[in-house]
Amino acid sequence: MGRHILITVEEGIARVTLDAPEEKVNILNAAFLAEFDSIAGELAARRDLQGALVLSAKKGGFIAGADIGAIEGVTDPAAGTALAREGQRIFDRWAALPFPVVAAIHGHCMGGGTEFALACHGRVAADDAAIALPETRLGILPGFGGTQRLPRLISVQKALDMVLSGRTMGAEEASRTGLVDAVVPKDRLLERATELVREAANDRRRIEAARKTKRGGLRNLLLERTAPGRALLFRVAEKNLRQKIGRHYPAPLKALEVMRKGLGMPLKQGLELEALELGRLIITPECKNLIHVYHLSQRPKKGAELAAEPLEIRKAAVLGAGVMGGGIAQLIASKKISVILKDIRPEAVEKGLDHAREIFTRKFAKKGLGEEAVIKNMGFITGTTSYREFEGVDLVVEAVVENMGVKQAVLKEVEETLSEASLIATNTSALSVTELQKVSARPQRVGGLHFFNPVDRMPLVEVVRGEQTSEQTAATLFATAVRLGKTPIIVADRPGFLVNRLLVAYLLEAVMLAEAGVERVSLDKRVKDFGLPMGPFRLIDEVGIDIAAEVGTTLAGAFPYLATCPLLERAVESGLVGKKGGAGFYLYHGEHSAGSNPEADILLGLRPEREATGEDVERLLYLILNEAGRCLEEQVAIAPEDVDTGMVFGAGFPPFLGGPCRWADNRGLQGVVLSLEKLAKTLGPRFEPCEYLKRRERFYS
Repeated sequence: MGRHILITVEEGIARVTLDAPEEKVNILNAAFLAEFDSIAGELAARRDLQGALVLSAKKGGFIAGADIGAIEGVTDPAAGTALAREGQRIFDRWAALPFPVVAAIHGHCMGGGTEFALACHGRVAADDAAIALPETRLGILPGFGGTQRLPRLISVQKALDMVLSGRTMGAEEASRTGLVDAVVPKDRLLERATELVREAANDRRRIEAARKTKRGGLRNLLLERTAPGRALLFRVAEKNLRQKIGRHYPAPLKALEVMRKGLGMPLKQGLELEALELGRLIITPECKNLIHVYHLSQRPKKGAELAAEPLEIRKAAVLGAGVMGGGIAQLIASKKISVILKDIRPEAVEKGLDHAREIFTRKFAKKGLGEEAVIKNMGFITGTTSYREFEGVDLVVEAVVENMGVKQAVLKEVEETLSEASLIATNTSALSVTELQKVSARPQRVGGLHFFNPVDRMPLVEVVRGEQTSEQTAATLFATAVRLGKTPIIVADRPGFLVNRLLVAYLLEAVMLAEAGVERVSLDKRVKDFGLPMGPFRLIDEVGIDIAAEVGTTLAGAFPYLATCPLLERAVESGLVGKKGGAGFYLYHGEHSAGSNPEADILLGLRPEREATGEDVERLLYLILNEAGRCLEEQVAIAPEDVDTGMVFGAGFPPFLGGPCRWADNRGLQGVVLSLEKLAKTLGPRFEPCEYLKRRERFYS
């Protein structure tokens, strides 16, 4: 018995309760692991036990994973391998106990927590359990036995999916795959785990047989239990993985290799291979940068940015039932918050409700859930064309058309139906929150929530503070975004806010390169090879050429050093609007690209003279860095972490590089400044490095 773990015994069953002192969650740090080791020895020495069950006293979940700080601090591959070997050794002691051990899992069970559960002889999950091996998302692989025990427990295909994607499994899916032996309501978790311990003590072979039936039928047997079938399975998995992740993420490919080789070895040898490869991965730049991105994703949950106590949002409303409005309503409803979706036309309301329903249907289908779950969640959304049901609304998210006059009229209209305590947030990507506040009777309760499209997939939300937005309003909007599962940053009310301001500088420069004779498809390819999800011209098509032209003109007017973009205006005049119109810089059939549009160059007078180079890509990216410095100088964003968060989670800046500020620091910020000065001499003042960059050695001090 120690500081982290409590043991009680009742009728021959040891109840092992995990409860890290003064922590919200159980983390497998050095002290916790040492106690795990000691408890395993203590249990092995007892002769009065028929079995044991392991549960957590933490409200949030079972075990949240290993200590990220310990992983981050490893700089020697031998030290990484030793870390893995030690975890494996401790978990092996639990697996070798002479009686059955059952993990009783509720809430989050992540990484090392899942690997400990795999070392147990049985697993029972509460219906709220969320189980994952997310290590590849941190640039490493499961190192405490996960790559070896999981594919020996469940089907290899399911194991590969779980390890290579790092995705989270809900309780029901975990049961279907055989990862857990039973799923029960949370209030029955202890009871069912105790039953399973007794069942396993009496007849462990029966439980093993029940698991085998979940591994699949004849097809799985042929694929996974024969050498040719397994070889085919791994070849297909590797091909699909390379297409998905490219060449920038070594961890998933290494995890696949370790699983493939390990299945042909005894478990002990497979574990040693896992430990060696973890040691090699843990020191890579990709690992350190992905851990940086992980920290960025966790920052908002700590609430350090909040200068006031946020209000609780119990009921919300969304004005405007378009794609954004329907998506925002779905997101709010998914968190079990009642939400009203209002528009002026009944058919618009129905369309917005249909959009929300489609999102729920798609998401629940992936979890193996059907219409019942969709109906239950849609029950949180009420569609309407009036304000009669707005009594008691705590937060209104306005998502009407991007027109200041319309937004101001709607704000004045809705304010009359709300209590003095209600908040209003405009979902705008470009318009001024301060300007909107001018017509408000209580401007301190008006702010911005800039969701990115599609709402259900894009993690970032910019919380925009107008000049009169109160600290409590900003804190409430920030906390609400966190509650909705988003990664928010607080930004000042300046044109383009943060992300669009940086992106527009980059996109306008790409257009200028094309006008100067750089072949645009080759530039898109170069940018994608760098690690961005798509090139600038593909992105302009996705956004809409008309919208890109309008925003570009607005920001060029606000920041005179930015280049204007007559080429985009010519594209709009020529009828090219991008993906939504079927033709832009590329051609489209529905959602799918049909290749470059050969007429675009003719219509726009482009005369490609050369392929894009790495220097062209740097030219685009250095403008992002310069604009980031200006935003920090003007306090549009408060810290480099906000810039990296915004660009990784809102614009797809490569996570393996950690964000633009971290990338610049790793390259050498003063080298970037010198390159900007050289570019400024030939290309003009937009490349003149800002004072923020010139006076600093690094973004991160």
